[in-house]
Amino acid sequence: MKKVFILLAVISFALYSCDGNGNNKNNGGSTPEQTEQTVDTPTENLNINNNGDAALFKPEVTAKDVFPNNCDTVCFQQGDLNNDGIQDMVICATPRNPENMMVRDDGYEYNFNEPVLAIYFGKCDETYSLFKEYPNTIPGPEDEFGFVTVDSETTDEGDLKFDIEWFYSAGSSAVDQNSYLYRYQDGDFYLIGSEIQSYSRMSGEAENVSNNYLTKKQLTTTFSMKDDNVKPTETWSDLPDEPLEKLGAKTLY
Repeated sequence: MKKVFILLAVISFALYSCDGNGNNKNNGGSTPEQTEQTVDTPTENLNINNNGDAALFKPEVTAKDVFPNNCDTVCFQQGDLNNDGIQDMVICATPRNPENMMVRDDGYEYNFNEPVLAIYFGKCDETYSLFKEYPNTIPGPEDEFGFVTVDSETTDEGDLKFDIEWFYSAGSSAVDQNSYLYRYQDGDFYLIGSEIQSYSRMSGEAENVSNNYLTKKQLTTTFSMKDDNVKPTETWSDLPDEPLEKLGAKTLY
């Protein structure tokens, strides 16, 4: 009789923690309160992305099959982005379509295909549902002289950050190091902050522009990367009172 009682208790807890679709249900404990969400997945054709093009990523995946075939992985990150206590996934991949590939004489490959970003929300059954696929968002190299590095991370608050660095081997001495911070709220990801920094490898002159889109404040700092005797200067200004920008509204740089 005790065994039957224990089994029923375990089943009741499982049904309360996850619904029939494998989604998480908060139980009032330490798990943060879950906000209402909508996964933007087309109903007629799950292989079409938000731009109406053929999608690169599958609508439902496990951690083992999230990476698309015949692609170069640009970045990958896990973290709880929608505050439901379950790990989510962020992945960016570049297709290896032959028409946009170039091979140097020494065998080095350039992939000039467009990177595609995808965000998956995790479910209680350890599978993931595609929230959105974002073409035209993460930059890729435009020629053999410009190199771009993209990193992603999740903060302790669950925000999503992209770090993008541009380096030019010829034609320019500039180096650009930019960061973008997005937060999931009101059913989508919105840009809440950015850091735009550029400096010259020749002169060492540098400028950093820090934007807080929640407080509508901007701090511009000029300094020298080579001369410690140059005193940094700071200038504060107001940003336009505009609605927050959604992820995917523009190509980051």
